[in-house]
This record gives sequence, structure tokens and C-alpha cells, in this order.
Amino acid sequence: MSAGTSTSDDAAIVSVACVSHDVTWRTSWDTVRVRTADGSAGIGELSDAGTRELSDRYAAELSDVVVGHSAEEALAVVGAESHRLSENRAGPTQDRRLRLTVLGGFEAALCDLAATRSGMGLPEWYGRAAAPEFPCYANLNRALHKRTPDEFARIAKLAVAEGFTAVKCAPFDFLVGSKRVQLGLRLAAAVRETIGDDIELRLDLHGHVPVGEILAAERAFAELRPAWIEDPTGIADLEGMRAVRETLGVPIAGGEFVASKAELEPALSAGVLDVVMPDVKHAGGPRRALELARFATSAGAQVSLHNPTGPVSTAHSLAVSWQIDGCGPLELAIGEHEGRATVVSPAEQVRSGMIRPCCDGAGLGVDLSARRLPMEAGPEPRIEFIG
Repeated sequence: MSAGTSTSDDAAIVSVACVSHDVTWRTSWDTVRVRTADGSAGIGELSDAGTRELSDRYAAELSDVVVGHSAEEALAVVGAESHRLSENRAGPTQDRRLRLTVLGGFEAALCDLAATRSGMGLPEWYGRAAAPEFPCYANLNRALHKRTPDEFARIAKLAVAEGFTAVKCAPFDFLVGSKRVQLGLRLAAAVRETIGDDIELRLDLHGHVPVGEILAAERAFAELRPAWIEDPTGIADLEGMRAVRETLGVPIAGGEFVASKAELEPALSAGVLDVVMPDVKHAGGPRRALELARFATSAGAQVSLHNPTGPVSTAHSLAVSWQIDGCGPLELAIGEHEGRATVVSPAEQVRSGMIRPCCDGAGLGVDLSARRLPMEAGPEPRIEFIG
């Protein structure tokens, strides 16, 4: 990788810094900041890339590439590398995903920097200015410390109290053994009972339940009245998605790790993917996520960005969501850490299930704050099988 001819003026990137917040036993928010000679800066998030030692190594390689070049020069090389990786699916899946996610964080930071130096807010830099607020739905998954109905109900109550009109949970995560489907359904039922009939329940299966077992539990799923089933199986399993969609009569969502149109096209053409969920990190950057979103809407699918990580990724996802006609609510992880909002400055603003952008100035409108979060205390998930 090379960014080409060096920039010698104040637009040259002079430093790259990676900052991580270890939030819970399972979660860290990993960010990157690029800074130019004149003090302009941009931030991005590369959380959930994979093993930190490997992601740090690749981030160091990218840092060497972008230093000495302008945001536009660096964006060109980062975009080209994301394109190369997204179109090449022959290599190891995990390595490809890690590299695309790190590239996604760098591209986000560079887009922020480019918009800042242009004097434009990031949404406007993409093409459409921000509105006063945008709807969110609450992701309960990362706040959970136990896999019990009471724990799922506790976090669901938090979402209701905060005014969300839709929640999502992944009730089959971490479950093993012959009772895993039975217990997962009990966990989801605890959420449904807590939120009542007027709040949407979105179920993320993460591909943990074989399609045959999903179909066998058709009645139990129907009683949950899910607004969608996310990732019942891999996005390439067209027949599996079709079977779940037709048997349960529920929209299918997916695509959080998709990075190319070629990965999306079969499911869209087959009519088995109703909601496409690009991720500004895993897609290789916000520009690629936006490209995938527009491709999905042109094929008649809905779009709702995947965003279970920190406030920097949320701010970038929000800037992209404004660009998509009819974009669905943005995913927002709740309850992980009481200091979440203050990781960025100005603080993240969420009220009654609506997020308010901080785009009054140029760029993304937020920067990393000086606050370091202590890791939220709590045990690893405890599995309880209920008879």
C-alpha cells in the first residue's frame, strides 16, 4: 500500500493515535485519531475487529501509510485496499474481516478529517445535512451479565424506561447443549413480557440455531411476535433464509459483515433479505457502507445500520443514516457503561429513543474526551437452565 506523493503543507497527517476503552468483560471501544500539521483531527472506531494484537499490528501498518499525506490522499489508498479486500473472498474469513474493520475505522477518521478541513459537517460532506434527531432501537445484548430471564427482563426494563419503542436481543448467544433453543426462547419471552405489546422486539439469532430447529419451534417464535429475525443463517444460505421467512412470516434482516455488492446481490435478487444492515466498521468504512445501503434500497430492501459498539461508531453511523432515503432506526447498545455518553465531547445525546447529532461545526462534530472509563464490574455470563 502506498498513498503516493507526500503532502508538505499543513494538510499533511503528522500523527495517528489508537485509544481503547475496556468497557466490560466482553467489550472494548477501540478508536483511532488522525491529526494534521495544522491541528485538524478526525476520529473513527474499529471495535470488534478481532484479536487486539492482530488489529493493533495492522493499525500500525496503516499508520505508516497515511502519515505524511493529506486526508484525500490517504482516503484514496484506504478505499482502494478496502475495495481489494471486499472483492477478494478467497482468503481466510477472519483475517479479511479484521482488516476491513481496521480499514473502516481509519476511513471514518479520514472522512471526519476531510470534512473538518473543508469546513463542512460530515453529513453535509456526504451530501445531505443532518436533521435535529434520528430514531434508535435499543440493543440489550452487551449489557447482560447473566443468561437468565430475570437479567434479560432487567435490561429490557431499562430500555422501556429510556423511552425506546423497539428493542433487540440475541437470546441464543453463549448457549450450548440440548436445551439451548428452549432456554433461548425463555429469555426472549422474558423480554416480550417486560416490554408489552406496543414495543417492537427484534431477534438476532447470530446463526446459532440450525434452520430445522427454528422451523420446529415455529409456534414459540410466533408467540414472541418478532418485528424481524436477524441472521437466522448465513447470508449465502438462500434456501435457509427463505424457509425461515416463509414459515415464520417474519422479515429477515442481515448483512452486518457484508463488504461488497456481490455478497448482497444473490439474497436481494432471491427476495429473501428484507432489511440490509451495513456496518460502517466491518464494511471497510462509512463510504462503502453507504454504497451498500444505496444498492440495497435500489433493490427494494430496507436499510437499518448495524451499530452495536461505541459512541464514535454511532456518530459515524448516524452521519451515514441521514444519506439513505427511508433509512430505518439506528441500532444503539444500552446499559453497558454509565459513562458511555462522556467518552466523546460533546457528550452523546439520546432522549426517548431519539439520538441528536452533534454536527453544529465542521466534521463529525465530536472528538474523544479526556475521560478514561473504568471497566464496568460484572461476572461473565452465567448460564442457568430452567426446567
